[in-house]
Amino acid sequence: MAEEGDVDVVRNPDGESTYRRCSDGHHHHLTCRDCGRTVEIDGAAAEAWALTVSAEHGYTDVEHVFELFGRCRECAHRPVVHQ
Repeated sequence: MAEEGDVDVVRNPDGESTYRRCSDGHHHHLTCRDCGRTVEIDGAAAEAWALTVSAEHGYTDVEHVFELFGRCRECAHRPVVHQ
């Protein structure tokens, strides 16, 4: 399913792969580090930055992955549990 683009593959810091169903086309995510809740976000500023930096260094045909990680509203109200 990942090879056909039906789901995205996300690798956590431990190297495990998790999968999520996403909308079509290139997009970015904001993911909660605690519960894994993921929101698709508009990445217009990130897209512009990637093109600018690439051009400054003479790169073309650039691809990128842009992920933001934080704590969602629900998890932010709970104490952080360190394992």
